Amino acid sequence: MNRYLKRLWNDDLGQSTTEYILILAVVVMVAMKFKTTFQAKLTGILDNVGGQIDKATQSDGN
Repeated sequence: MNRYLKRLWNDDLGQSTTEYILILAVVVMVAMKFKTTFQAKLTGILDNVGGQIDKATQSDGN
């Protein structure tokens, strides 16, 4: 039993999976933290592009 516990303690096969899960969790938390900032910037960019498209199509018809 003691040998089994030592072998289990020294086994690191699942370590990389745990690290990937922790990295993914941090990335998701950062994305959720700055969600409103990204959303506001993206909305501003899309509104600007939409306004320029409207100007281009209106001036094209005159």
